[in-house]
Amino acid sequence: MIHVFIEIKMNKSSISSAIDAVLNNFLIVQKDINQISGLYSTVIKEVEATLIKKIMMMTYRNKKQTAKILGISRNTLSAKIKSLSLEDE
Repeated sequence: MIHVFIEIKMNKSSISSAIDAVLNNFLIVQKDINQISGLYSTVIKEVEATLIKKIMMMTYRNKKQTAKILGISRNTLSAKIKSLSLEDE
């Protein structure tokens, strides 16, 4: 397995730069780009799950505060937690 480390100079608006770097890294290590399928839904699901887990951790699992930070309702957050199987994390 190849490990590639990326240094990203972070600032308040560099989420897209970080995502770009990670996607470049992912695509570089693929043996055959034509064998990849469902990349869009995979990326969306993984980013969403990671974001929710990170904010839940930072708010000490406070769903009301997490939902507010994410800009979604608490009911939507609960549904996403269930659909992404994050209940036990």
